[in-house]
Amino acid sequence: MKYKIVSASSPQGLSSTIDLLIIEGWEPMGSHQVAVIHSQNRYSGMQHMDTKHETEYSQTMVYKNKNTIEVDIAYYHPDDNEEEKVYDFEGMAEEFENKLSQLDDSVVVMCSVETN
Repeated sequence: MKYKIVSASSPQGLSSTIDLLIIEGWEPMGSHQVAVIHSQNRYSGMQHMDTKHETEYSQTMVYKNKNTIEVDIAYYHPDDNEEEKVYDFEGMAEEFENKLSQLDDSVVVMCSVETN
């Protein structure tokens, strides 16, 4: 998986950048962020009038390799012994088969499984 952080000086600019990246296959991860990158106090003589804030808007984007089927690692505790973990190969294979059945029929799948 790849990730990048995109930023802009306005919400509209950030939205435009995100829209283009989504078309390329990137996905937003989490929510956007707004940070004050510069503040300037403004005065008229000795009287403070206001404070001008310059903000930056950012969003983390991720690109997941679409050529990969990801399966969560599953295990169980034999005899309810919490100190011992045994990999649930049957459960992981079932999850893989389920995700594989959802793919387009034109996709060719090659896989290898290593066990010790």
